[in-house]
Amino acid sequence: MDTGMRLKYHRMKKRISLEDLASGILLPKELKKIESGLKEPGLKELEALCKKLAIPLAPKDNPVGKVLVKNLKTLLLHPQNKAKVMEQYADIHDHPLLHSDEETELEYCIQQIRFFIVTGDLDSAEEKLKDIERFKEFMNQEQFYLYHKYIGNYHYILNEFNLALKTYLLAEKISPTTLTPSEFADLYYSIGISSTQCWEISLANKYSEMALRIYQQEFVPKRIVECHLNLAINERRIGNFRKAKEHFKHALTISNKLDNEPLKFDTEYNYGHFYFQFQNFELALEHLQKAMQYKPYEYTSDILLGYCLMIKCYIELNKWDDAKDILEKGHAAINEKNLSLSSPSNETFKEIYIEFMCLSYFLNNEIKKFEEELLENLVPILESHNKNFELGFYLTLLGNTYIKQSDFLKATTAFKKSNQSFRNLLTIKEEWKES
Repeated sequence: MDTGMRLKYHRMKKRISLEDLASGILLPKELKKIESGLKEPGLKELEALCKKLAIPLAPKDNPVGKVLVKNLKTLLLHPQNKAKVMEQYADIHDHPLLHSDEETELEYCIQQIRFFIVTGDLDSAEEKLKDIERFKEFMNQEQFYLYHKYIGNYHYILNEFNLALKTYLLAEKISPTTLTPSEFADLYYSIGISSTQCWEISLANKYSEMALRIYQQEFVPKRIVECHLNLAINERRIGNFRKAKEHFKHALTISNKLDNEPLKFDTEYNYGHFYFQFQNFELALEHLQKAMQYKPYEYTSDILLGYCLMIKCYIELNKWDDAKDILEKGHAAINEKNLSLSSPSNETFKEIYIEFMCLSYFLNNEIKKFEEELLENLVPILESHNKNFELGFYLTLLGNTYIKQSDFLKATTAFKKSNQSFRNLLTIKEEWKES
């Protein structure tokens, strides 16, 4: 920063008005010219202004501070272990060298946004984003890029996927050519997964392939697995089951060699979901049973997610006792933590909880509750996420329930909606082929 920008940065940081800083030293309009770079301050003026702001006359060279921030940034780029990230942050966050020059301090504050997102402290992330927004004019090109990418991360973790995708694409437009390959890969991967959430399949595949190529060159196994999973999910959506299976196999082979249980769960679960949609329920259950071995006790959402899919497989196989055994395990997990829709949680948990309760009502023959929960709560969720296969499954289940009650008019309506859901899957495939 030049002298004027540096003075303005510290004035804004300390929330001092232009008039208050200028008072007793020079006219406010003269200080404005200095901050705008239109005029250089005299030595006495500069000394007085710096004394008032409690800063040195010139910025200090700060190689140690820069290394501290660089190490934190590297750790946050591919966070493997949340505890390790928090431990390193605790070691440095009070270090005075992080605040001894403006560039290091600004870079550190930007990395704090990413840290709070990685560790799930979204309130602090939001607060830091609002605070940092005041300093956009002081950012260099890379800092400006990272600021926008982290805004995208924030929207993504809040399930605001359209906003996340738009922000990531903006970040790509303003990204400097000096970024490392790993940084470009992380951006491409972020665009890929947010595109998947928005059902922008061509965009998702394009950027996931771009990220995958870099990760293979840089040898980042975790991200290689995640790119293969993202590609597999999109190929499955458009009916390219052969390609989907190839990507799942690659993901499974690599993830099995890594000491990363959440990643193994994701791989096995998604492979199981692939076979569920392929209506190979026995093979789906093999992968789901493996998945449940990997998920830590505290991940209740994912545990219920796995149980829901296992129950659906057993229903399709008419193995009602097995389905009820899994249902009991799910209720035990919920009761042990005293969870309900009113519990503080994210939207993902609430959606999974609603699906689990639908299955519970169905298996316990609480037909009225099943019908109400399905039509009022679960169907809107499935429709909003374009989960046409699941929608078709549940509406078929509802239609068969109506048949048993001899309510043939309602059954016909449910089956029509179910057929339409399965046709929508074909429509998505055709639209993608045409594009």
